[in-house]
Amino acid sequence: MSLFEKYGGFETVSKVVSELYDELERNDITAPYFENSDIRALMDHQVKFLSQVLGGPQQYSGKAMSAAHTGLRITEEAFNTVAQTAQDVLEDNGVEDDDVAHIVGLLASLKDDVVQA
Repeated sequence: MSLFEKYGGFETVSKVVSELYDELERNDITAPYFENSDIRALMDHQVKFLSQVLGGPQQYSGKAMSAAHTGLRITEEAFNTVAQTAQDVLEDNGVEDDDVAHIVGLLASLKDDVVQA
């Protein structure tokens, strides 16, 4: 069974992504990155990306990570804040510790493609 199926599929992934972006938009470190963004489009991309990474049927067809984040000047501090917030949201939604570690590890593996400042 994939993590996507284990945790309730699309409904749960959508809920987690929504909560994640709510938190990131309120955080002083990450909020500026979203000021001029279409947050709904970002959330849609993130749901598809996370669903695919977790073994679900949704296919992310957006830009490569490095291309999607070019010019955003994302700092290591902002990246780490996103990773910690994702961890907190996953834990708050009942994701088991080993699975949280796996998912956050996947996020961490993208750091070189996202951090550009």
